[in-house]
Amino acid sequence: MKGLADVVVCELAEAYALGALEADDRSAFEAHLSACDGCRRGVAQHEAVLGRLAALTAALPDPALRQQTLDLAEAPEPSMDLSALSWDEPVPGVRIRVMKEDAARGMRACLVWARPGARNPRHRHGGAENILVLRGALRDDRGDYGPGEVCRSRAGSTHSEEALPGDDCVCYVVYYGPLEYDAG
Repeated sequence: MKGLADVVVCELAEAYALGALEADDRSAFEAHLSACDGCRRGVAQHEAVLGRLAALTAALPDPALRQQTLDLAEAPEPSMDLSALSWDEPVPGVRIRVMKEDAARGMRACLVWARPGARNPRHRHGGAENILVLRGALRDDRGDYGPGEVCRSRAGSTHSEEALPGDDCVCYVVYYGPLEYDAG
């Protein structure tokens, strides 16, 4: 059976694995380690956990994806009063309000309000595009998206969007780089 002094020393295994012991305590603990299998196992377990935690920090998101996520986080509340804003209507049934532009990043964030059945013509993306559906539903070449879902398009991709039947579709659209609309 371990004495009280041994139990107290064994509690230092975590601090030892972290490298948080002062030099004198570290030396004393290392002397204890030579005779204590339990503490050697404890240190090994703590070091293994620390190694896994260190590996997690290496898995940080790509900086561009992180910035795109932060840009989407600026979306207005879905319940906002749309009639209080001024809108452009580039195609019948699709209204657009530019909310933010950052020319240095080639970023434009727009609120899009589309009537059911309205279509945004086929276009090609010079950079990424992220569409966060706030209300209603949207369809593109890859699928349907409802409130809270994000439709992502990569640079160089081509697609069109359509507001699905039911409620008006309101989306927060953030795109990077130019859009090229197909002729016709």
